[in-house]
Amino acid sequence: MNVNAIPKVELHRHLEGALRYGTMKEWVVADRLLPASSPEAQFKDFILIDKPVDGLKVFLEKFGLIHQVLSSEARIQRMACEACQDAYAEGVRVLELRYSPVFIQGARKHLGFDQIHAAILQGIQQAVKSCPMAVGLIGILGREWDLRTATRVTDFFIENKDTVIGMDLANDEANFDGKPFAGLFRKARSAGLHLTVHAGESLIPTSSQSILSALDDLGAERIGHGVQIHKDPALMEEVARRGVLLELCPTSNILTKSIAAPAAYPINRIRAAGVKVCINADDPGVFDYDLNHEYRMLAQLHGLTEADFAAMNRAAFSSTPT
Repeated sequence: MNVNAIPKVELHRHLEGALRYGTMKEWVVADRLLPASSPEAQFKDFILIDKPVDGLKVFLEKFGLIHQVLSSEARIQRMACEACQDAYAEGVRVLELRYSPVFIQGARKHLGFDQIHAAILQGIQQAVKSCPMAVGLIGILGREWDLRTATRVTDFFIENKDTVIGMDLANDEANFDGKPFAGLFRKARSAGLHLTVHAGESLIPTSSQSILSALDDLGAERIGHGVQIHKDPALMEEVARRGVLLELCPTSNILTKSIAAPAAYPINRIRAAGVKVCINADDPGVFDYDLNHEYRMLAQLHGLTEADFAAMNRAAFSSTPT
């Protein structure tokens, strides 16, 4: 099977986490974070996560370096352009990229939300000139945010709903409940935005409750990750009944120790329960792999066929307004 040739729909790729290793390396040197003479192994250790880390929190801390280098509109535009080009090279023809303007901006007063968003759109427009694909943007709220910040960002997404197709809630699922954001998600949905929520990603006792809260309290139309659902047959049955799609990100879940090993990935158990799924790379720049790596792993270890991948891509396509 030539997985690269399979036309793909990818719904869960973080823009900031898709930053190319080569580009990161260039900016790390330019910003004098490491000398150009540093050994390649040092660059990789500094930039990448290529082996399992102790949970999602450690992974999220790695994003601090990405924030540090995203210091100009030109860099943001380049990041967006290259993310689309890379996805297209992997066979993706419908792509949804998600990003957080709060994460990119940080304390930088010269980079407002408008400038960040415009730079991302310019990068996408530049890429699709030579990479004909449909690209949609999803805006992210952080679970750890205060409601004042979350409201400001939600309003920004609504104001830009002609170029933002949906809203997401992400970050530390173990320590921050999603319920405080229910009103904002209702507001976004009333304004015409679609909703997806990171839930059931972390290996925590409350993963099932987190998924149900995403569906019932936040109105999620899709679940980001959701892999822990495999431990709850009743919840799988309910999610299948509702027709909710899980945006599975296999290697990401393994590297954050949500799932023990590639061979243990429960995709067949989840699909056998009738739950719709699609396959995504999540943060390929941070994890140093691409979407075709995910397809090959699932084919080799779990017996997925070209027909299986086609079915999952059809399910993904039917779950997106892009």
